[in-house]
Amino acid sequence: MQVYFPKNIFTALIYNSLPPELTGVINFIPASLISKKLSENDNSIGLIPSFDLLKHKDYFVSKSFGISFENSLCNSYLYFQTHGKQIKDLGITGDVSSNEVIGCKLILKELYTTEINISLLTDSPGNSNNDLLVVGDENFISGKYNKAISLAEEIIEVISLPYVNFALASTNELLLLDFAPYTISLQAKIYDKVDNGEFGLNFTEEVKQYFKENISSFICNLDEQDVDGLDQLLRLPFYHDLIQEIIEIKFV
Repeated sequence: MQVYFPKNIFTALIYNSLPPELTGVINFIPASLISKKLSENDNSIGLIPSFDLLKHKDYFVSKSFGISFENSLCNSYLYFQTHGKQIKDLGITGDVSSNEVIGCKLILKELYTTEINISLLTDSPGNSNNDLLVVGDENFISGKYNKAISLAEEIIEVISLPYVNFALASTNELLLLDFAPYTISLQAKIYDKVDNGEFGLNFTEEVKQYFKENISSFICNLDEQDVDGLDQLLRLPFYHDLIQEIIEIKFV
């Protein structure tokens, strides 16, 4: 079995808390490529961006493991520089996936009743004066997350449920069942590591303290609320006429 993860602090925390026998089968690749990898290899599982399920309705999805956020701590932050919340143009940079492209468009329309134009930035945003969504660890490396708006918070406000950023999926439901025992109580292990300052990345003390204070917002052992959150998230494109029918998730 091969396991595919996007590369960010949250998957690093998961990786460092899994049993050693799994480390050799875990591959870190861009989030946007993971669904394709699963379609090419029926002996694989991966944490895919939730909105990828719109194009992969046949994938089986774990109802017990994924990456979910319940508050401000998350993997993507909005930096409104130019027009406050009257945003028209948004640049997206980092490990961009369908979550950011589809999610931002829908969420900002829901909250601010505005249509936005999205552009993907290939260069580092640096000190850009443009409205931005930054995806991944750059938010914490730069230390600018505390001047930004959490994308997770915006999504939670719309669906009134946790935001499942990544769903563990596969074309083979048995692989998800085989993987499940490795994830039991994984969340508690991660919380302990963060509390002890074991991050695996060289963050500043300020960032480490932010994680310690907010790590309970990061959920990987999913419960019923997270499952409902994923279901409601995937209904948003239907409500906005982007898809013709509501997606029925094949939970395992």
